[in-house]
Amino acid sequence: MTIFFVLGFGYLVGRVSLGFFSVGSTAGSLLVGLVVGAAAFELAGVHFEIPDIVGTIFLALFTYAVGLRVGPQFVDGLRQEGVQLITLVMVTTTVAFAIAFGGSKWLGLAPGYAPGILSGANTISAVMGVATSAVHGGLYKVPEGFTEAQVTANIAAGYSLSYILSILAIVLLIRNLPGMCGIDPVKAAKAVESKYGTTGHALPGTSQAFDLGMPAAGVRVIRLTNPKVIGRPLLDTVRGLDAPVLRVTRGGTPLRLQSNPTLEADDLLTIAGPVEYLLKETATFGPEVADAAARHLDIDQAEIVLTRKEFVGKTLAELHASAPAYGTAIRALFRDGHELPLLPGTPLRRHDVIRVAAPPAALTRLSAALGQAVRPTNATDIVTLGLCIATGYAVGLITLRVGGIPVGLGTMGGIVVAGMAVSIARAVNPAFGGPMPEGARAFLESIGVDLFVSTLGLTVAPALVAALSQGRSTLLVLILGVVCATLPTFVSWLVGLYILRMDPMVLAGAVAGARNSTTAMRAISDKARSTVPAFGYPVAYAVSTVVFLIYGYLAMVLT
Repeated sequence: MTIFFVLGFGYLVGRVSLGFFSVGSTAGSLLVGLVVGAAAFELAGVHFEIPDIVGTIFLALFTYAVGLRVGPQFVDGLRQEGVQLITLVMVTTTVAFAIAFGGSKWLGLAPGYAPGILSGANTISAVMGVATSAVHGGLYKVPEGFTEAQVTANIAAGYSLSYILSILAIVLLIRNLPGMCGIDPVKAAKAVESKYGTTGHALPGTSQAFDLGMPAAGVRVIRLTNPKVIGRPLLDTVRGLDAPVLRVTRGGTPLRLQSNPTLEADDLLTIAGPVEYLLKETATFGPEVADAAARHLDIDQAEIVLTRKEFVGKTLAELHASAPAYGTAIRALFRDGHELPLLPGTPLRRHDVIRVAAPPAALTRLSAALGQAVRPTNATDIVTLGLCIATGYAVGLITLRVGGIPVGLGTMGGIVVAGMAVSIARAVNPAFGGPMPEGARAFLESIGVDLFVSTLGLTVAPALVAALSQGRSTLLVLILGVVCATLPTFVSWLVGLYILRMDPMVLAGAVAGARNSTTAMRAISDKARSTVPAFGYPVAYAVSTVVFLIYGYLAMVLT
């Protein structure tokens, strides 16, 4: 009962926001768990002793879901994005590790604080999970004078003390980085937008060029009477129109448009689009008629994973102008789970996910040209989930001793790799491993980490109270956490701006992604009045997540 009370109330606390500042569900659940656990111990002498296996199960689900999310973009980032984003990620993560680990050693902080600070300062809960798993799994030898409970309490203390101030500090820093270097973020963003084919906000909604042929206002049926069109092949006739012909009905029977039929007198043409376009096309073909059967259109929706090399590197405008996209509507573009703006010049990358709405035949045609469509489903393949988590956990148990230090993936690292392997395979063949809807994956990621930290908070609360009673240590952790959150980002910003010569707005999104702060990316997007920073965010986010997990493990076992 207490675990689920902490979970529910923690989510409520996580929703409280002041502008761009909010603690989020994970920090909220941990905070409530610590308060409830401490109050129960201090007021009633109750010490929750929740078996480690409970938290491990939820942590395993969480890390597997993280692997599913970051896999394709992690690999593609290493292969395609070149030196710039990888350099930014390595600068950010390495400086952060040096500050958290070296600073904890220099200040004499107790074991566990270093990975906790690294996790909280960079708002990556999985790092705390990897460190905790290393302690419980025996990969870290607890020094004399300490217990496992004390070390895990220190991890939680480092995380919770660093997390809240770090969110606020990184948002303020990234919002003001351009101004600190004399850059007007609004002007800089507009310059980038013009490169991608627009000078305003992201489409759709600001330009008729990206209605992409789908009905924005209505559907009409026109009887073909124009002698200039009769006898001509359909595709040769309609390809240049402002509103697409989505169906041709002859004698009450729809024709197969893929066969490019020759138009005949009295054919019924079903046309969809904005009203002004429909009125114009009426003059091209003939009078409008009332035919309910011809006017009825079934619209399907799917998310297509881009795997065909013919469209990799092309822009959305080029995709829109291509024959396979005729009569379809691109509703959204996702990269590494993050939505990108629908600007005409937005380049497409392998494993991008394109959400498309269209009549079934048009959707099938575009899916075949781009890759494979993933249809909406409520089903989740548990066979793949179970076997992959088990395999990843087993692989993570394998360690080699190098200079007395256990080197290996760790159990949670093994599960992350298993999730990445599945997601990479699914990017090539979305049918691999059965269905895993994004909603189900996101639920596993959210509920997994939040139940883990809820049980952790309840269990370590008494030890945390004892740790925080040392006022000097608390102050040192707060200061070290803020430095670990901001200094690496500032250094990587300078490297990106003056050494790598990156566009400042794309760079702002990249440095936010390199330290996993969606909040900061949204903050600079708001200040720039543009969604351009989103272009630099996904790959840096995916790569840094994996690198931070490695550094979190090292910060624990090297302590």
